[in-house]
Amino acid sequence: MEKYNWSLEKIYKNVDEARAEIKICDEIIEEIIKTEKSVKNLKHIMELSEKSSRLVEKLYCYSYMKRDEDSRVPESQKLALEVNSLGTRFSSAMAFFDPFLMSLSNEELENFYKEGDNEKYRVHFENILRFKPHTLSEQEEKLLANCGEMVGTGQNSFYMLSYADMDYGKIENKDGEKLTPANYNNFLLDENEEVRKEAFDKMYGTISSFKNTYATTLYSAIKNLTILAKVKNYPSARYMELFQDAVPEKVYDSLIESIEEYLPSLHKYYGLRKKALKKDKQYMWDVSVNLDKNFNQKYPYEKARELILAGLKPLGDDYVEVLNRGFDDRWVDVYPREGKAGGAYSWGSYDTEPYILMNYTDDLNSMFTLAHEFGHSMHSYYSRLDNEFLYSQYKIFVAEVASTFNELTLLDYLLKNVKDKNEKIYILNYYINMFIGTVFRQTMFGEFEKNTHLEVEAGNALTADDFTRIMGKLNDKYYGENVERSDLADYLWARIPHFYNNFYVYKYATSFCAASFLSSRVVSGDKEALKSYRNFLKDGCRHHPINQLRMAGIDMEDKNSIAKALEIFKGLVDELEKELEA
Repeated sequence: MEKYNWSLEKIYKNVDEARAEIKICDEIIEEIIKTEKSVKNLKHIMELSEKSSRLVEKLYCYSYMKRDEDSRVPESQKLALEVNSLGTRFSSAMAFFDPFLMSLSNEELENFYKEGDNEKYRVHFENILRFKPHTLSEQEEKLLANCGEMVGTGQNSFYMLSYADMDYGKIENKDGEKLTPANYNNFLLDENEEVRKEAFDKMYGTISSFKNTYATTLYSAIKNLTILAKVKNYPSARYMELFQDAVPEKVYDSLIESIEEYLPSLHKYYGLRKKALKKDKQYMWDVSVNLDKNFNQKYPYEKARELILAGLKPLGDDYVEVLNRGFDDRWVDVYPREGKAGGAYSWGSYDTEPYILMNYTDDLNSMFTLAHEFGHSMHSYYSRLDNEFLYSQYKIFVAEVASTFNELTLLDYLLKNVKDKNEKIYILNYYINMFIGTVFRQTMFGEFEKNTHLEVEAGNALTADDFTRIMGKLNDKYYGENVERSDLADYLWARIPHFYNNFYVYKYATSFCAASFLSSRVVSGDKEALKSYRNFLKDGCRHHPINQLRMAGIDMEDKNSIAKALEIFKGLVDELEKELEA
């Protein structure tokens, strides 16, 4: 049914219309190249830059979502590649800008701000000028911009190897069903232990047979980032990546330190699972399966819509009204189908709806994924509504706060209204596993990144054995004595695409911790907390992420802030223990 498919025709009626805008964008890019680079033309350059940037953003959004509708359509594949090349042309044309801006004196800039409405550019320019110690000459920056596609070859190689070329075999215990990275987690939820073990062994067994290729790909990506950091005058690659969001390294290290203090609660949970599943030994392939195989509550899409709208009422009537409109106006592409991209995401541009890709399967996870992606979309909606284009894009560091906030607020509603004891255990267990997957697991990955980069920056080359050694120690540390160790599981490093996104995963953990605290204040009825949070959604990128969260009510540089969220996790484990004993 059409109402369950997103409405991309609102962006462009067809591919030809999109290609026409590529030509228009190229004309603007040519004008940027020809325009004399002087302070008298600064406003004109900014207007051209914004105009072309908005078009590129819109075209990226349309072409990649069109491709994800059905990846088998050659025309959609081709358009995505064309838009990617357009993005490179735009980056190359604008490579002069940062060095040019940095060459202007304070007097020239102050005089510029005084003219017309140019004051609006001040914050934007100041955000660029903070990179002055790390910006090269115009020609050097242009060279780096043109090499942008080459730098991403590691990620592309990982993608093609893992998702296109690799054959993970068939699961004989599931009538020969083919194993893929997309359905692997579903096999781990199967109540038949033989199915889970077979999927685990085949996934990691296949990966381990390509360990040297994976290791070379990952080491090259780390080495490239390390070299780039040196070229750009940063003390380390981690410092460089965190600098993009103006996040102190202290935030990263405080997260790891805080998590270590709460590992006993995580280990306790694995002990509760072991007891509830009545297992003498609990293996890696057992840690995701439902605690009660006889309970499998379904949450059809329309039911999920009702629960989400009810659960998010604490955010205000106007918030729920926009959310409801998102359902009606076909922001969401709901169900899986052949050729459609897997997973879920929220995407859009300043000039489009904040669209959502789903692969909805009527389970609890699908409902929370929908609430999560709507959190992103609502954040984007308010950021664009309350800011002009220049300040409409919030930083990645806070991107997961709004999405997780939605999930946690919905969870609070469900736990307060659930009537069935088994369903309460089911939801509690889901909540705990959200914490584990988003906070503990992502922090473990963040620690892996930190450790591998430290070795490379110390001049050490890393092989498959090195990556496996580092991951093995972390597996032992995080899973504890209630989960049997597995040598195969130490190849986990080879199947994580986020390791090619450079110090990204820790943001999931910090965002979840921030959202936990902020959500708990809002659902308690604190009106000032709600006001602060809603202002956070509207800020776009007018303030640095750390300051945005302070304004919302939490200081992520303070280790105690993370502890407040982890206390919620500890309380959930204790509550699950009581429910299981009862």
